[in-house]
Amino acid sequence: MAPVLASLAVVLLVFLALRLRREKGTPFPGPPPAPVLGNLLQLPTTKVWERLNEWGLTYGPIYQIHLFSTPLLVLNTAEAAREVLDAKSVLYSNRPLPKIIEMTGFDKGVVLEHDPLRLRQARKLLHLVLQPRQLSYYRAVLEHHVNVLLHNCLHEPDGFVEHIRHLTAGIAMEISHGHRVTSRDDPFVKKANVFADNFAEASLPNNHIVDWLPFLANFPGWLPGMGFKEKARRYREQYWSLAEEGHQMVKDDIAKGLARPSLTYKALVEGKPGEVPDDVIAFTATQVYTGGADTTVSTLSSFILFMVKHPEVQRKAQEEVDRVIGSDRLSSFADRESLPYVDALTAEVLRLRPPVSVVTREAGQDDTHNGYLVEKGTIILVNFWGMLRAEEHYPDPHSFKPERWLGKDHSDPTHPFNVAFGFGRRHVSCPGQHLAEELVFTTVARILALFDIAPIKDEHGVSVIPSDDSTNGGITFPVPFRCSIQPRSARARDVLEGLEHEL
Repeated sequence: MAPVLASLAVVLLVFLALRLRREKGTPFPGPPPAPVLGNLLQLPTTKVWERLNEWGLTYGPIYQIHLFSTPLLVLNTAEAAREVLDAKSVLYSNRPLPKIIEMTGFDKGVVLEHDPLRLRQARKLLHLVLQPRQLSYYRAVLEHHVNVLLHNCLHEPDGFVEHIRHLTAGIAMEISHGHRVTSRDDPFVKKANVFADNFAEASLPNNHIVDWLPFLANFPGWLPGMGFKEKARRYREQYWSLAEEGHQMVKDDIAKGLARPSLTYKALVEGKPGEVPDDVIAFTATQVYTGGADTTVSTLSSFILFMVKHPEVQRKAQEEVDRVIGSDRLSSFADRESLPYVDALTAEVLRLRPPVSVVTREAGQDDTHNGYLVEKGTIILVNFWGMLRAEEHYPDPHSFKPERWLGKDHSDPTHPFNVAFGFGRRHVSCPGQHLAEELVFTTVARILALFDIAPIKDEHGVSVIPSDDSTNGGITFPVPFRCSIQPRSARARDVLEGLEHEL
């Protein structure tokens, strides 16, 4: 009799568990997981966003996969992302904290901060310098560094990627620390570039086994497969040193009466003493020039690539700049509405090559969405790459067609500016969007005015067309390529040489 009762009890418990799950919601559809590993072996080691997009065509705009026992919910369309991240932003505002990020200390700062108070403090600091009305104070700084880029491209065109890095680092360092970057050998720029590479590698989904098996962090480092522990130690040491040195530099400048306006200066001098802890100020300021700078490097590098591959687009954009702006001055952000084709060009670059292909969020509690269950702790994968290639919104989605944006307002929900910078309210959208838009437009318009960008020729005089391939990482870039960047005319060369006297 006892075995029968035990069996009945088991059946009853299973029935109640299934009934509870049905009441809460059924699981989302998705590719069938394997025992233990889940869908791990079905994911590629590179460009995971492409596989996520393929599955979306089969399983719908919202579907579920598993890595080991961790459920992941994939948002593959902008509409799905708005349903979840905009309408329920409080539930999904947290970024998950992969174990490798915790081990590296990269959770210190506004990008991955989990402490609600510190996050509010950090975002308030960013608003001191990154809101549109504040950016006007830095417009001269932005244009100065754009002109440095133009000057550098005249004298060393093959180094255009490094010139772009110098541009973004220079602007960000002035905004964050009031530090004027005058050399590509600037130690802060070098350290910021190292951190950006480290962060991109550490934040790449599916890149570290310790993210899915966190208990491995407790194993001794000398065991096979524990190399991630030494890597995390090096990354942490480099990041904390970078933050501390930059913060101390501003303090020293304040003591000497030499400090220039910046986020750090405003927090230390204009804020109430002790209102924001020093480490919050230090890490927030550091992520101004390490968090957003590389995404702009990616976008401007992609712009150069597209001009090499699409000379007809370049000519049309140059004609617009020549006709509207003329040769007596250089374009500024104030000319954006008067240069609709140049603006459309920048939008199409961002659509086809978003610098961040996938970001992650986390369900803060159980949720039922459209009748489906989202369990607390579920990782949300926001697939920007797939969203921006949705054929129903972007016909012929893999082709570069700036014309698709002519006549479309920036408020259009399908516009890349309303997708690639993130979803949700202030908790999860990108605080640096306004700066990025202004910097990219100004740089693109001035390059088009003064330079012709073309393929290089091989030994037989045949044009060498670069690959469409991109790197792998949390932030992606075009694979390294060469091109010709030359002044468009004698007049353009005179303008470029004249910039040297203004720098």
